Amino acid sequence: MILLGSTLRGWSAGLGAPIIADSFEELVTRGDVRLVVEAASQEAVRQYALRVLREGKDLMVMSTGALLDDELHHKILMEAEASGRRVYIPSGAIVGLDNVKSAALGGIDSATLTTRKPPRSFEGAPYITERSINLKSIKEPTTLCEGPAREAVKPFPRNVNVAASLSLAGIGADRTIVRVIADPTIDHIIHEIRVKGVSGELYSSPLSDSNPKKDKRKPHSRDIDWLDTSTLQTGRY
Repeated sequence: MILLGSTLRGWSAGLGAPIIADSFEELVTRGDVRLVVEAASQEAVRQYALRVLREGKDLMVMSTGALLDDELHHKILMEAEASGRRVYIPSGAIVGLDNVKSAALGGIDSATLTTRKPPRSFEGAPYITERSINLKSIKEPTTLCEGPAREAVKPFPRNVNVAASLSLAGIGADRTIVRVIADPTIDHIIHEIRVKGVSGELYSSPLSDSNPKKDKRKPHSRDIDWLDTSTLQTGRY
């Protein structure tokens, strides 16, 4: 195990003896590193992804929202192809992406992501602060935003990675519809996926975490469904 950042030293003390890189340069130039996992931010993807691939490493992108940037997405795919490396994209807080990928091969007519959260989980969201919305006044399920994934994630950045993963697996960020609902009748986060196409209809609605701001189901889902550059096309969106 190789970790980046001196702040991880205390946390990693009980893991055996991981090698801790003091800089990105040290990490990316090591000959024994074959896969680099980004778990920082979309900005980290923009800053480091291409260099990782150029150094002959595979890359796992956790902050998949960065790939809604068409230019960056294209550059990463081209660099992966040129270097013969792979870019892995975990399913994040949703399940069934393998089925969405299969449906895309036959043809998808529509893909919708509906995210339901307790009102308090929207505290600090740009959409809420800009409009001075009193979250405590919401007494029944209320749709806050609905539209193409590329636009719908902007006022609710916490939803961006989920929407991006679905978009990449299916019909793209401009055709994937995202609906965000503040629902005072629940105390957890629910991501509902509905995909219709030639092969039929797919519906997925797993329960998420009881913590209204964090989905604890994510770490488990990262072992389930994976996308990689061999199945993504730059012209899809």
